[in-house]
Amino acid sequence: MSGAPYIVGVDIGGTKVACVLADEQGNILARHWQPTRAQEGWQAVVQQLFEMAEQVMGDVPRQRVRGIGISCGGPLDSQKGIVYSPPNLPGWDAVPIKRIFEERFGLPTRLENDANATALAEHRFGAGRGTRNMAFMTWGTGIGGGLILDGRLYRGTNDLAGEIGHTTILLGGPLCGCGKHGCLEALASGPAIARRARELAQSAPESAVWQMAEPDTVTAQHIVDAAVAGDTFARFVLAEAGTYMGIGIANVAQVLNPERVVLGTIAVKAGELVLEPLRHALKVHAWSRVREVLEVVPAQLGDRAQDLAAVCLWLAD
Repeated sequence: MSGAPYIVGVDIGGTKVACVLADEQGNILARHWQPTRAQEGWQAVVQQLFEMAEQVMGDVPRQRVRGIGISCGGPLDSQKGIVYSPPNLPGWDAVPIKRIFEERFGLPTRLENDANATALAEHRFGAGRGTRNMAFMTWGTGIGGGLILDGRLYRGTNDLAGEIGHTTILLGGPLCGCGKHGCLEALASGPAIARRARELAQSAPESAVWQMAEPDTVTAQHIVDAAVAGDTFARFVLAEAGTYMGIGIANVAQVLNPERVVLGTIAVKAGELVLEPLRHALKVHAWSRVREVLEVVPAQLGDRAQDLAAVCLWLAD
């Protein structure tokens, strides 16, 4: 509904689901969220989303709503609006979520991979503002990517562009959840950082990390907290992950020549503890002419990113 001032954004995650009502300036006017009832099946989750969408729209006439944007982890088909078995959503086997929402609300609906949608949000409202060529990289439980090329989202031939986390960085490296060995995600993601700390635990039994958690329960957050407090072991583990991320970004930079790479959660929380070794690796592995036009920066939107991601599907035209 061209010109309508309101947009409904839907965020589907394995842990929580959320719906927002926003205007075209990115102001969130209403928001509801709930823990995802993922184990009850996709129908139960969809019913949750229906109820929350009704709540955020309230008394707003439907003709005043431009459309519904849905952000969800892949794999998915953004053109057909179908979600295909995301790892964190068991039983979601070819769910036609776009059609389901359009039939329920009578509003045009768009579906996008969550990393792509967040790239749009950071490009429009966050750390990517003003760029024409930008890569956004999630850096948390997994490492994903969204690409803005020549000012537009680039999805690839079948919605698989930007899977930076599954580029091979280390031949014969650790097994990745995708089934390959030596992926960036298997070397630098949050779980990979925790795994690496466990592997090296006996070399640093005095580390503050082990005062926070036992080896079998340690997380990347424990390591970041210890590193920020000055722990040498934790800083070494983070520096190693930052180095691997720098190699991954160097590969992206050589192929795409972007102006900016925007990094998610771990870069935001750890700051220079990962960015300094990352930039050193970038200097070693990327040409100087590629580097001289490239900034690598933490994301800016924080918790707002998930709210704005789906909304931006209707602001990108």
